Amino acid sequence: MICRFSTEASRRELTPVDNLFLSEFMPDADPVDVTVYLYGLMLCYHPSMRGLSVADALALSPARVTKAFVYWQNRGLVHIAGDDPLTVEYLLATQPAVTTATPTKYRRFLTSLHALTAPREFSASELRHIYDCMELFLLDEGAVLELVAHCMQQKGSRVSVNYITKVAETWSLSEIRTFEQARAYLDDYAQSHHGALEVLKRWNKRRKPTQDEMRLYETWQRDWGFDPEAILTVCGQLTDVGSPTFTILNDRLQALHAQRKTTKAQIEGEAAQRETLRAFCREVFAKMGKVEPPTPTHLAQVQMYLEEKGLPREVILLAAEACATAERPYGKLKTILTGWSELGVRTVGDAKKQLEKAPRAQGTHRRKNPAAHGYAQHNYTNEQVEHLIADLTEDIH
Repeated sequence: MICRFSTEASRRELTPVDNLFLSEFMPDADPVDVTVYLYGLMLCYHPSMRGLSVADALALSPARVTKAFVYWQNRGLVHIAGDDPLTVEYLLATQPAVTTATPTKYRRFLTSLHALTAPREFSASELRHIYDCMELFLLDEGAVLELVAHCMQQKGSRVSVNYITKVAETWSLSEIRTFEQARAYLDDYAQSHHGALEVLKRWNKRRKPTQDEMRLYETWQRDWGFDPEAILTVCGQLTDVGSPTFTILNDRLQALHAQRKTTKAQIEGEAAQRETLRAFCREVFAKMGKVEPPTPTHLAQVQMYLEEKGLPREVILLAAEACATAERPYGKLKTILTGWSELGVRTVGDAKKQLEKAPRAQGTHRRKNPAAHGYAQHNYTNEQVEHLIADLTEDIH
């Protein structure tokens, strides 16, 4: 058997309000907070009135209703027992407030803390650890509030106070102690986290970035001057890497930073130049009859002859064609190009004259006496000899 007042009958009933509330609590409260408290009190006495939520009945947002109940919880008049759904237990107005044992200097801070973490309440022992963040680690109140919000974002609303204090110690050692310093750090942290996450997404890796990866990303942006677009551009160039990593990406970015190429346009231009050089090296190899692709060392050496030595492309191709029958075509090519560079050969005509002075060897036979080729003899230093030996070794492999 169920007996109850109808909703219309409940509307005509009375809701008793303790005079202590009217005299001691209401005068200092925000009018909206008072309205929420009184409406909730009515629902306690008349459950049949619960057809509408407090937010809908008062035309308020759910967040504003929660904020009001957090205020009354701090004043000791209610207890938020759950947040999904929001469950509020009304206490006697004469019952001591939860915060009466709070040191006076922390009263305002504790109000802000409860508003931040509601409906979670910290125990007295937990609060002592949070006070230590200010007393021992010298963080100001604003920094501690930012710290707690950050820890809750990382670990959830039930984050342990031990974790909060460990992060507070780390911040203090890093001299992050004021609200402004905390905001600046968290802004950088958010950028690094988002940027590192975008790199992982580019590689189809579905996981969160590690602290080390985020620190690398921060270095790329803050210290080396790469913007997010530039970093992602380099990510797209790692197609020659089977499993790209932040370490490999870091090496590529470090090389570009050394060349002062840190924007997307500069990086794309460098890549285009690199591809043009690679295509030319493949053409040189084809003239020599080499089928394997040029290595990075080959690219660097051919680039040296083009840029530092000033040899035209057509001159290099002519020399490559002359090396087709040599036992070590690339080694011979470098010998020819080095000699031509020293002789000032810069045109195809001059190059052909040099080749006429040194007729090509018949077939694949190569004369042992280099003087017989008609090239000028040189006196090499020990360092130059070692360099030539290293080049020959490279050709063999």
